[in-house]
Amino acid sequence: MATTRERNELTATQIAEILGTDVIGDGTRGVRGFNVIERAAETDVAFVGCEKNLKRAATCEARVVIAPNDCRERFAAFEGVTFIPVDQPEVAFLKIAERLIPARPRANIGISPKAIVADTAVIGSKTNIHPLAVIGDYVEIGDNCDIGPGAVIGDGCTIGDDTAIDAHAVLYPDTVVGSRVKILAQAVIGAAGFGYRLVDGRHELLPHLGIVRIADDVEIGACTTIDRAKVGETTIAEGTRIDNLVMIAHNCQIGKHNLIIGQTGIAGSSSTGSYVVCAGQAGIADHVHLGDRAVIGAKTGVHRDMPGDKAYLGIPARSATLHAREQMALKRLPEMRSTVKQMEKQIAELQGQVATLVSALANSTSTGRSDDAGEIRRAA
Repeated sequence: MATTRERNELTATQIAEILGTDVIGDGTRGVRGFNVIERAAETDVAFVGCEKNLKRAATCEARVVIAPNDCRERFAAFEGVTFIPVDQPEVAFLKIAERLIPARPRANIGISPKAIVADTAVIGSKTNIHPLAVIGDYVEIGDNCDIGPGAVIGDGCTIGDDTAIDAHAVLYPDTVVGSRVKILAQAVIGAAGFGYRLVDGRHELLPHLGIVRIADDVEIGACTTIDRAKVGETTIAEGTRIDNLVMIAHNCQIGKHNLIIGQTGIAGSSSTGSYVVCAGQAGIADHVHLGDRAVIGAKTGVHRDMPGDKAYLGIPARSATLHAREQMALKRLPEMRSTVKQMEKQIAELQGQVATLVSALANSTSTGRSDDAGEIRRAA
């Protein structure tokens, strides 16, 4: 894998020691890189996440493979491959990847002469303000922060310690950001929400006089937008992770340790409990509450409150179990349609037979042939 970063080399034995496990195979094999098993080179370490995919180790070029602990009895079938068994292969693989190519050391540039920093701004110690960043009046930034190139921190914003705001991100005035927060490139925090009223045939923007408050240890993805409140605060609570391209509207109250995944949209004044998951492209209507540990599946449309500790799918949202049953029924519709058409045909034939019998009965009765009529009744 091409990179300009510092590169280390580890043997299989050293990898096993780091992971607290043993080696199955040649422990002296060395690796200098890492890759997924389909594209790994001979000097890369790769991983297999589950027993079903273990067969891929037979055709990969990598000679050192991190694999599930419960597959030990199958390792002997893969000649020339050194296995490192662990309980969580992907987690272990990424840990080793960080050892092989460590993160670049943090820059120590201070305040770039190419940045624009208001005289009234207060900048903490060991904080980097990169070129072309703009820091407004009465901004307070804590220690050990990084404000990326071209980022804009509006007047009156407050930022805690150890927070990183990447290139071209924008914090509108009076936004409050906690400590150890990561805001990725081109995120926009604190713009006016989408709130209008119709006046004399024209849409007039309602005032948005509130702010956005982001708690500690939050991560906000690239190109995500979080709107300021009309009044009060739009809040993102501690530990929540927000993916790229997410839209959170004015006055939303997002709970602790949520996972909000790409292209999710949450309309105004909605709220979530703790540990809520919203999968990709979920849509949450306004004034809706999602209870603790609710899971909203991909492309799900939520139009009313959803109790916690349940998973939801579909449009409109309903329990994932009910949705699965409905989808299974939909799969059977062609077969059911054929069956219904066949039954309709049979019913039509039976109706014709009954009509014939009734007609014959009527004729027998009218002519006085009672014996024939009795026979017809018995046949009917």
